[in-house]
Amino acid sequence: MSEANACTVNYIDHVGVAVKDIDAALEFFGDVFQTPPASVEELEGQGVRATLIQVGQTRLELLEPLSPESAVGRFIERRGEGLHHLALNVSDIAGKLDILSGRGLELVDRTPREGLSGTIAFIHPRSVFGVLTELVESLETQAGDSG
Repeated sequence: MSEANACTVNYIDHVGVAVKDIDAALEFFGDVFQTPPASVEELEGQGVRATLIQVGQTRLELLEPLSPESAVGRFIERRGEGLHHLALNVSDIAGKLDILSGRGLELVDRTPREGLSGTIAFIHPRSVFGVLTELVESLETQAGDSG
């Protein structure tokens, strides 16, 4: 396969975890795993309160639903708290979405949008072995792009 048809990944950006109570989860991870404090943001458009915790070379994203009807709320209702998604850092996210669409992957987002960790887009779990997969183009990645 040629590189033109591949979606090259820079690194794992973060792992998303759905939780019922983000404050309790932050306290738990801080107490048990000595993670640093992190601020919580409300992302009304995504229906969550969220935070990113730096853990070594990657991050842990905690997601608390704003309502049971939100995507994360429905996820917790069906599956309970736990692993929600895997986020992969990429360059040229719009170009990567074109490549993935051309390869027949089912995209949740056909165009990138702003998220907590940068410019994001999701790939449906049916296309990635049952794992909701997020592509992230962070500000750092954009600054490092040479063109």
